[in-house]
Amino acid sequence: MLAAFSDYIVPLQPDADTFKAALSSRGFDPEASFVAVDDDEVIGFWNVATRNTKRYLIGSGTRIGHRGRGLASRLGMAAIRAAENAGIENFWLEVIEGNAGAERLYRKMGFDVTRKLDCYRLDHPSPDRSSCELSDFGTVAKVIQRYSTWKPSWQNATESLCGAQLTPFLHEKGGVIIGAGGLVHQIAASEPSALEDLLAAAATVGSLTLVNVDSADNALCSLMQRLGAHRFIVQSEMRLSLPNVS
Repeated sequence: MLAAFSDYIVPLQPDADTFKAALSSRGFDPEASFVAVDDDEVIGFWNVATRNTKRYLIGSGTRIGHRGRGLASRLGMAAIRAAENAGIENFWLEVIEGNAGAERLYRKMGFDVTRKLDCYRLDHPSPDRSSCELSDFGTVAKVIQRYSTWKPSWQNATESLCGAQLTPFLHEKGGVIIGAGGLVHQIAASEPSALEDLLAAAATVGSLTLVNVDSADNALCSLMQRLGAHRFIVQSEMRLSLPNVS
């Protein structure tokens, strides 16, 4: 994985523990995943997660010296055929805007874009948590579900967060769930002022990173821009409905 992502658009070089934790939280399924091997060395991979009747591409890659041989296509089709055979209904993934080669490949496999997802970084110099209070994960998750108009992406879904060390803040009009390093996994409120209060409370950990905000959430995206957040990635969420595979 480290070798395959050494020239990726966004640098991804996690240590072994971080990598294992990410695989575990997202539901890594070895039986649904595939690798390409050359002379006993793994040269390409599709790491896939399973959740009920859905599958998700956690990550895929090919070592630099082995690209251009169709490995990514063969690995992907192997994963898709396995999903068909297992009775999976939908296969999901995200691709970073600008990674044209990967998006072409996924479209060729039958994936279609379902929505755009924005990623932001925000430095909040004067956090104020007076209108928010610490609460438990279950309570805040239910409040967020009540006010949210869209579902979080796979890695931010409630199922992916269970068991993680998280800091949930509750506002009477919404809630926010923050993970290590100021990563905002979920946030929703009934009005922009409550969203701003929740971001202020979350910023007690310092800078914040919001990954995979639905770009159709005008209230949250407008607030992030007004607060001076930097949008550093745009992703396309893509879905393949099975068994419609060519």
